[in-house]
Amino acid sequence: MKLTARIENLERRRSEVSSRPFRVIVCDCLGPANLAKSTCTRRLGPNGALIEIVNLEGDLEGLTHEDLERFIASFPVEPM
Repeated sequence: MKLTARIENLERRRSEVSSRPFRVIVCDCLGPANLAKSTCTRRLGPNGALIEIVNLEGDLEGLTHEDLERFIASFPVEPM
């Protein structure tokens, strides 16, 4: 593989990864998730990367992926 093709491949992969948010979910794992008491911080970095920190009251069991995504999307994205 030529050097140019390898560089283009790496750049494509980098852009695919940077388009997804970096998400950290912290949960106390004591009982079912309580979204009313849970919080989320969403920050947009200067390079355009979205960083999401979810503090979940309870655990992920019984919480659907769609419910979690909807919960996270309900918080505003703030600049760093």
